[in-house]
Amino acid sequence: MRAKRTKEPVAPPAAEVSQSDRDMLIGAYRSGLISGWKRDSEQAYRLTLGSSGGDTYVEVAKLTRYLEGLRKNGA
Repeated sequence: MRAKRTKEPVAPPAAEVSQSDRDMLIGAYRSGLISGWKRDSEQAYRLTLGSSGGDTYVEVAKLTRYLEGLRKNGA
C-alpha cells in the first residue's frame, strides 16, 4: 500500500518594492523617522515608527505623502 502524498503549501511570491519607494524608505530610516518597514501585502507597507515604536500601515500610493507628513511633524 502506498502512502498518500500531501501537497506542500505554496507561499505567495514576495511583493516587490520599487526602487523609488526603497530610496524613500531608506532615507526615512537613516533620518530616524522609521525604524523598519516591510511590504505587507500587494497594497500596503507596514512601517515601524522610530519615535513611538508603533506599527502603522500605509498604502503604496500614499507612501510619499505619508513620509513627507512625518518629516514636517518631526521638524
